[in-house]
Amino acid sequence: MKMVTFCRFALLFLVAPMMAVGAEPVYLTVKAVKSEPTRCVALSTLNVLSHADRWHERKGDTWDGENDWEVFFTLTADKTNSPPRLAMTCPGVKVSRVIVGRTDVKFTASGDRVEFDAVADRSNGMLINNSLPDPIGSGLPVGLYHNWRMRANPDAQGRVRGCGPYNGRPYPDLEARAVSNYLLAAREALRHMGGMGPRDTRLFDGNIVLLSFEVACGRAHNDFPPHVHIMLYVPGYTPGSQVTHFYMDERGRIVSNSFTELGVKDSRRAGNYGPGDVCRMFDLKGNLGLECVITPEGGILLRKKLGADEYLLIGDEQAGAAEKVCVIQRGRKLATCSSSDDAERGVITATVELTEECKPARTITQTLRYDPFTGRVLEQAKP
Repeated sequence: MKMVTFCRFALLFLVAPMMAVGAEPVYLTVKAVKSEPTRCVALSTLNVLSHADRWHERKGDTWDGENDWEVFFTLTADKTNSPPRLAMTCPGVKVSRVIVGRTDVKFTASGDRVEFDAVADRSNGMLINNSLPDPIGSGLPVGLYHNWRMRANPDAQGRVRGCGPYNGRPYPDLEARAVSNYLLAAREALRHMGGMGPRDTRLFDGNIVLLSFEVACGRAHNDFPPHVHIMLYVPGYTPGSQVTHFYMDERGRIVSNSFTELGVKDSRRAGNYGPGDVCRMFDLKGNLGLECVITPEGGILLRKKLGADEYLLIGDEQAGAAEKVCVIQRGRKLATCSSSDDAERGVITATVELTEECKPARTITQTLRYDPFTGRVLEQAKP
């Protein structure tokens, strides 16, 4: 099974800066949103009406395609950032919106052809994400990708079509739901732990970052198999930021961790960690930030160091991780975390049930509303 060890495009909306590594092509994602779910009756086309000597269509799986709601293309240029004028033809389809990156642009329509001026928004417009703030205010934000099943273009049997290594596999619905729940539980555990949040005084130089994964694999980014990221970003991002990839079995239990030190050649700590192996994340000065250990039962144990308080993230015994993930300390349940993300409607709901002295104490529910086609927040999450 192929395991991806670095989510190159998965980090765009988080706080740590990304350093440029060499000269990269200029990409533009261009997308037509249909007025209703349907399919083009013939192959859609994209024409470059200006700067045609600079801009060229990048074709291939995850670079262009169609699903029930969208037709998308990718353009590339070597150096210029001067956006071209474009025309898209979507045979048999009425276009309601045209989006470049994540920016709506004005267009003129004539039948199933639309013309418009592109803008310099280089965002990967097929990967829709948001950051869910901590409702209490002292904890970490959670970076969430909105895995709209429709974008995986499933066939009648529910198998993914396209999307890189997901092609031909069942859509990972259970894993996608479990990942969000693990991340919410990690946020709760790290707040209880203290000294980890953005407002805390930390004993290491960097930031802990919580991030989900995406199925759509826009621009050939293969975030596969489904996994949880609990990471330590150092100043400057690379070299030295450390990325865990906690992979699951078909029941949402954590079974392995593929660990990477970004930009560190011949890292002695990079590799696969199994149950019982201690994965340590350090800053550039050698200060220990966090330890992660997979338990035999399929959970993740978090602690500052050996001997410090330990917090276990584990799926609910009856419902499983796709429904609920619990935070356990010394045999006591501190919180139960659950979530739902209706990417078609653009609504994510996160619920944390807090427990004190083994009794329910407080339930906090957040609801965030967003544009399903751009990720733009329409209503910020509030407890």
